[in-house]
Amino acid sequence: MTANASTERKIALVIGNGAYMHAAPLANPVNDAKAMTSKLQSLGFETYTGFDLDKIGMERLLRDFSRASRSSDVNIFFYAGHGMAVEGVNYLVPVDAAFADETSLDFEAVPVDFVTRQMSLSDAVNLVFLDACRDNPLSANLTRSLGSTRSAAVQNGLAEMKVHTGGKGMAIAFATSPGQVALDGEGVNSPFTSALLRHLDAENTDIAEVFTRVTGDVYNATEEQQRPWLNVSLTGPVMLNPVNRVQPIQNDVTASANATATAPVAGRMLEEQKMLFDLARDTGDAEDYRAYLESFPQGLYANNARRMIRKLEGSGNGGFEVAAARTQQPAVNSAQNSRSAAINEAGPLVLPISASLRSLPANQATEAQLDLDRTLRGNIQARLNATGNNVGGVDGKWGGKTRTGITNWQLSKGLTPTGYLNRPQYQLLVSETEGRYTPYVAPQATARKGTSRKSNNNNNGNLGAALLGVAIGTILAK
Repeated sequence: MTANASTERKIALVIGNGAYMHAAPLANPVNDAKAMTSKLQSLGFETYTGFDLDKIGMERLLRDFSRASRSSDVNIFFYAGHGMAVEGVNYLVPVDAAFADETSLDFEAVPVDFVTRQMSLSDAVNLVFLDACRDNPLSANLTRSLGSTRSAAVQNGLAEMKVHTGGKGMAIAFATSPGQVALDGEGVNSPFTSALLRHLDAENTDIAEVFTRVTGDVYNATEEQQRPWLNVSLTGPVMLNPVNRVQPIQNDVTASANATATAPVAGRMLEEQKMLFDLARDTGDAEDYRAYLESFPQGLYANNARRMIRKLEGSGNGGFEVAAARTQQPAVNSAQNSRSAAINEAGPLVLPISASLRSLPANQATEAQLDLDRTLRGNIQARLNATGNNVGGVDGKWGGKTRTGITNWQLSKGLTPTGYLNRPQYQLLVSETEGRYTPYVAPQATARKGTSRKSNNNNNGNLGAALLGVAIGTILAK
């Protein structure tokens, strides 16, 4: 699905609330909304925009947008301002909300689900961007009003929410992870909106890749305090700015071909640089910084890598304590199921994600080949939680939350979001999270006869895993 053809109609609702009457004003939401309106108009969107709206104003603008969106092909809703979650339901806060008593919530706030439900009534691609998790003093008012029985259910950050599946699907992007508070920012725009403005109009780029770039920018700009979060259920790729360029005729055909290939090659190299440097920063190991410099001695982060090596070696540990912690595995009961031992969890360090890895299918069949038992499933849940893709409790039992966590992790890596793993993806997740998660061991079943036979099978499995590991390393390195 492309979202820039002349025959398509694109509608956007943009709201920025900052001048709160019963709380300290927010500096950036109106700036964010104005900038986003300009950006979307440049992409061909008809915009319904409102600044500092009270409850009546928000409902009126939403009604106008809902009517127009019925006949559109792409709908976008962008909101900047206060938001909160109560008993798992997300609300946007108009500027006149006071929450003086327990009845106030229903009459003074706008449920996010109401907006997304209206959008899903059209046969369109629906995209929602919520920069609405800012630290909210009005939550304290509501907490006091609700009393002791319900006050614990009030939180500043927004909660995880389901995606409506009408039309061509929906994606909901939050400025930060569920239950966390986003920053308003010290500049003209918030960190989340600033990143959106940089990447939303990226040419010929799927929205999943756009959001991956936004996540990286926000995470770095906030010194790793804020990690945006995406919940997606789209039926196909979505590009907001597809561009078909006609190459000028040149006498030298070879030169033309080289020029055409330069941009994507440079983009892949920059992506690989960033992945290697992020890996080194996450592990804190001087050897990982050296690995970056070996690959990119004149790279964008070369000076930073050299400085970190000097710092680590100056401290006397060279990063070896961190590296040791990453590779040490806790003792596991010797009776652990042989399938758990068949996959080596002390995998290699995460490598750049190659085109070969991206092209490999990930589905029910490839995941079945992993032969995951409950222990391995529990460890995957714990690893997903460690990456910020929260799946809830770790119990080795997979449901909708775990599938959503896998999907969001795949999106964050630029992989096709299927919700199912293949073996190279599993190895990538393992190497990314070593030393960062608490291992899970499933309750042991009563021992059965045939132990010696299991032991032989396990030895064969270990040999097969070793050989397969070599093949996977070759695929990842391509």
